[in-house]
Amino acid sequence: MSSDRLPEMTQAQRDRLAFVEFRYFVLGRLDDARIVAGEVADHEKSDQDIQWNRVTELELVPHPANVQHPDTIEAEYGMQNGGLKVRARAAMVGYLLRRWNVDCTEDHSLKGGEYHLWLRKRQALYGVTNLILAPGYDDQGDE
Repeated sequence: MSSDRLPEMTQAQRDRLAFVEFRYFVLGRLDDARIVAGEVADHEKSDQDIQWNRVTELELVPHPANVQHPDTIEAEYGMQNGGLKVRARAAMVGYLLRRWNVDCTEDHSLKGGEYHLWLRKRQALYGVTNLILAPGYDDQGDE
């Protein structure tokens, strides 16, 4: 539905369009935003976005197969005891793992020089919904 039709809609019509999950958009791609008259519905409020309000702790370590000098990676990322604990909102986890090229396979099997990090405890990803972005993540073994 085009954005110019939203202001014409009644609140009841907008409520029917609401989805259970929140969506993420690249702000640079929006070319026309308008303020919609009326109050924000309860299901549209930020406290209803479970993925945004949930904080996940990821444990990242130097990639066991792709890194010849793990001490270099440990120094670059400021790791302690061979690992780095990163706290991130669940809504941002897939993006973070993609941006940092973290191998999310169970057996650290992604090959390539871009994968310097491996996710040690995949259990931390339970319930995160944007894992399609995470390199090597396959939920088939997690069910």
